[in-house]
Amino acid sequence: MKYLSLASLLTIFLLSSCRSGDKNVTVEFQLVQNGTPYTMSSPFNKGDTAIALDLFHFYISELTIGDQLISDVLFVDPSDSTYSNYTLNLEKRSSNVSFGLGVPEDMNAMDPTTFETSHPLSSAFAMYWTWASKYRFIKAEGRFNASGDLSDAANNGGIIWHTGTDPLYRTTTLDIDVRPGDHIVFKLDLDKLISAVSLDKDGFTHTTLDTFGTAEKVSNEAIAAFEVVVE
Repeated sequence: MKYLSLASLLTIFLLSSCRSGDKNVTVEFQLVQNGTPYTMSSPFNKGDTAIALDLFHFYISELTIGDQLISDVLFVDPSDSTYSNYTLNLEKRSSNVSFGLGVPEDMNAMDPTTFETSHPLSSAFAMYWTWASKYRFIKAEGRFNASGDLSDAANNGGIIWHTGTDPLYRTTTLDIDVRPGDHIVFKLDLDKLISAVSLDKDGFTHTTLDTFGTAEKVSNEAIAAFEVVVE
């Protein structure tokens, strides 16, 4: 009969106890362009058009792994590590991730002044419009130039995507195996998003009646541009 050494038994115990005792996942949000994390205000091209995004904020709500709701709502700023990296509780292994882009109707009806400044729905995050239009779901701003030269500021066009209102809340479910202890990365692919819209026609929206079509298109394409991976 073969026996394991005391050192081997101790190693096995430590490895198993670390995994079984880990009830968290780390969650990271990235904007990616050409397959790599995007640095805010860096120019990139769509054909001959030069583009730079200077701000891109959004809400992720009802973040669920399997049947476990791990977060009601998160404010995301991919350029700020404080608001792009979260540690969240996960009790068991699951095979899918679901989430919403924006905030659901019940949250959208809330008063931002009732929250502490650290809460994602607080007015401190400058995502609330007015009592009528409520929260912005996506707040993105940038520049583009059809000639390919963003230094030609006089001929730059603007990108302003401020989407909101209950009908624009979007959800998705993605199949991916996740277990406690994993690092999960949510990647919003800017190439997919930008390629799906015309900046000349869809470069501006405040989700008013005259630009609601643009807000709807941006909402649809943004949720479709997400990929979730475990790294």
